[in-house]
Amino acid sequence: MDRVLVLSILLCALIIGYLNVFPDNLHEHNHINISYGSVFDMQNASAVSGRIVTSMDMRQIPSIYVQSTGHPSRMTPFFRDMHQSAFQNRRQQFANRPQFAADMHERAVFNRLLERNNMISYGDYFQMYVTPDNETVLEYLEENDLYDKYEIYKMALTWVWISDSLLNGQEEAWLYPAVFLSETPSFSSNPVAGSIVSDCEEQANTLASLLIASGEYNESTVRVAIGYVNFVEGAGAHAWVEVYEDGKWFPLDSTMGLYYDESKEQVVEADDSTDYYRFTAESYPVMQLWYYYNNKYFIDMVSKTGNAPDNWRTLPSSYI
Repeated sequence: MDRVLVLSILLCALIIGYLNVFPDNLHEHNHINISYGSVFDMQNASAVSGRIVTSMDMRQIPSIYVQSTGHPSRMTPFFRDMHQSAFQNRRQQFANRPQFAADMHERAVFNRLLERNNMISYGDYFQMYVTPDNETVLEYLEENDLYDKYEIYKMALTWVWISDSLLNGQEEAWLYPAVFLSETPSFSSNPVAGSIVSDCEEQANTLASLLIASGEYNESTVRVAIGYVNFVEGAGAHAWVEVYEDGKWFPLDSTMGLYYDESKEQVVEADDSTDYYRFTAESYPVMQLWYYYNNKYFIDMVSKTGNAPDNWRTLPSSYI
């Protein structure tokens, strides 16, 4: 009997000690592990409703332990600060933009789509869709009197974001800039007949093509980015443009303009803050960075492989 009592006391002591040292470990949803080194190293991570989640990180990046993002006081300093400042700022900047969560697949799924297209190199696939020398691209500049970068971006904000599933009847379908500019207005599936429509990759590829074709930038100073972005309405894979001025990169995102709300069956007006240099002063919520490319250069930002110039290895200061 005494032996049983002693063992019971020891067991209780061990349980109490464990709870004091690891109070959250009994609550599965109060903690997660996230691999993190920099924005380059965040592969297959996402943030949903303020919580960071990870999957399929095969590169064995050193991990840090992060407790529930629902309680900033219990987070590591980096994520606590990010939760309290950048996440709150982003809530104001990107409210009511639900389309971003539906733009593209996660990296692994996206890569499998490319593999099914029998592309030997992802870079080859991406670069096919930036076409500054295309006749339709050049005619679009001339016909719309787009002589400088500001006018080009202003025009890009009139393009209407619409999902691939609605426009093309499939979850992921890339269109050449010429098709995007000249043919989508007359697609039978276009609910905004007469308007140039598609989702993020067409808009990014076409904006990059126009900026290079105009002579405002060259292939070293404009690039398309693909990564995972966390906006207020949800996190998702996304494509946008970055340009290089005065030794620094900053994002341009034409999907900040008009978009088609399928639930309401109507076009939603452009964001109030569409200044060309908006993201030199405001944060742009990139959680993962996968690829940079244009018609000449490509770099995989996870494997660090590609033929891009040295300045492509630097990031915009607006990344959180």
